[in-house]
Parts: sequence; C-alpha cells; structure tokens
Amino acid sequence: MIETLRVLRRPSPPQPGLARAGTLLLALCLATVLVLIGLGYAWHDNPHRFFGERKAGTYLSFLNLLATGATSASIARRLEPTPFARFWWAAAVGFVWLGCDDLFTLHEQIDRAFHALLRLDPDHPVTDHLDDLIVAGYGVAALALAYRHRVDLRHLTWMHRVLGGAFTLFVAMGVVDFLHWSKTLEDSLKVVAGTLIFVGFLAARLELREPDRYLLVLEEHDDDVRWN
Repeated sequence: MIETLRVLRRPSPPQPGLARAGTLLLALCLATVLVLIGLGYAWHDNPHRFFGERKAGTYLSFLNLLATGATSASIARRLEPTPFARFWWAAAVGFVWLGCDDLFTLHEQIDRAFHALLRLDPDHPVTDHLDDLIVAGYGVAALALAYRHRVDLRHLTWMHRVLGGAFTLFVAMGVVDFLHWSKTLEDSLKVVAGTLIFVGFLAARLELREPDRYLLVLEEHDDDVRWN
C-alpha cells in the first residue's frame, strides 16, 4: 500500500499522446458545456435548458460513458485470457449500462415500477429515495470490483491520478446537489467528470501498451498470454 502511494505521488511521465488527447477531450467538453449554457441563457433565459433528461447535455454524458465502455472492452480483448481481463469486461458492461441509465433514466423507472408494483406512495419517506440507493449501489459495485483487482490496478498510476480528479468532481457535484446550489453546475460537473473517466481509461490502455508494465500484470498470473 505504501509503495503504491509512493508511485502515485511520483509517477513516470505520461505515455506519448495521453497529455495531448486528454487536453483536447477536456477542452472540447468544457467548450461544449459553455456553449450549451450560453445558448440556454441566450435563447430561453435558462442556462439549464439544454441539460436534463433527453437533452444535449445528457447525450454528451451518454457518449462519454459509451466511449469509456468501448475503451474498456478493447483493453479486455487485448488482455485475454488473463483474469485481469474480467475486470475490464465487467467495467465495459457497467459503463454501457450507466450510459443507458443516464439516457433513459432507468434507475428512476425502476423506482416508479417498484412503487407501482407494491402500490406504495411514491413520496413515502422510507422508499422515496430508492433511486438514489440504486445509484449509490453502482458506486459500491464499482469499488468492490476495483478492490478485487487491486493488485493489477496498482500498476496503472496515470489512470489512478486522472480518476482521482473525476472522483473529486463527483464529490463536488454531490455537494452542489445536497445544497441545492445550481442544477446547471451540477450537470456540468457530471459531464466533465465523465470526460475525465474516459481519459482515465485511455491512460490505462496506453499504460498497458508499455511492455514493462504489461509484464508486471502478467507476473501476477501464471497464464501464458500474448499481447495481441
């Protein structure tokens, strides 16, 4: 654990192309968010007009999650048949599900269906936040999956650093939501955090292309595997 923290504080230089790709993706994301806010304010006097369900901001978030899932699947395919590939396949399925949930508000539909099936009051104080519990469950599942594969994941230092930034933005988003400051700020933070997650997975893909780092992963397993 101490060694892992030491590596995170002083990682190797980023892989060729990572800084450029990350900067470009974040710049495009921020520019798009600012344009959506500006158009909403200019055309509808409502900066949140293009965020929310089935709006441009949601589609941008969906694309982030879908791209992350595709990147994870490409890593999994290359790591087959090591056990570490299971992490990336699970992550790929998870991000595709999250994208569909974000686009079609699946957790809210599950919430409504649960109340309708049991004929409960949707505003019941005990079950009113079922959809929030479902979303929290996604996070718990992700942490459990990461913990199970922590030995392999410790080698991906730039992925850790970028995802740490995404986690910080999600915490800020939670604070904004809790304090009811601004839905526009909350959704903007969510979109930027999603872009950072995508960049983090791109970092992992580039890191695992390094022969030395790939061999570190192989050393954790006895499988005779070839990088495709």
